[in-house]
Amino acid sequence: MYEYHGWATIRESASFEEDEDQYDEAIQELQKYIEKLNWPSSVLDLRAVNGDYQLWIAGLDNHKPETKYNPIEVFRKAGEIAPGSYGILYVRDSDDTASSNQFKVYTLIRGEIAEQEDPFLSPFVPKLEDEC
Repeated sequence: MYEYHGWATIRESASFEEDEDQYDEAIQELQKYIEKLNWPSSVLDLRAVNGDYQLWIAGLDNHKPETKYNPIEVFRKAGEIAPGSYGILYVRDSDDTASSNQFKVYTLIRGEIAEQEDPFLSPFVPKLEDEC
């Protein structure tokens, strides 16, 4: 299984005072990107919350999705379009023999993706699921 859960706050820049026109353009570009993806399953949502846009993504697929539908790539694209964005994405790929027993955490900070170790939900067995 390929399980993922994430959120990101979309920011045009890391400055407290963003350029509203550039922010609107970034949101429109991100909305077009998401619409063009035609997300096949699970959750992919971009919406305004109290005036700021947030991206939500979650799913449980049988196998790691192709690049176009990979949630890590969606986060990467959000950071490219809106380089002040930040958020967290948790991923567990049971088909990845090297790391099937752990979640990987991807941070989106200032528009850049970095992989981190998960201190909370890993190791999956025995922390979340009993051994066979």
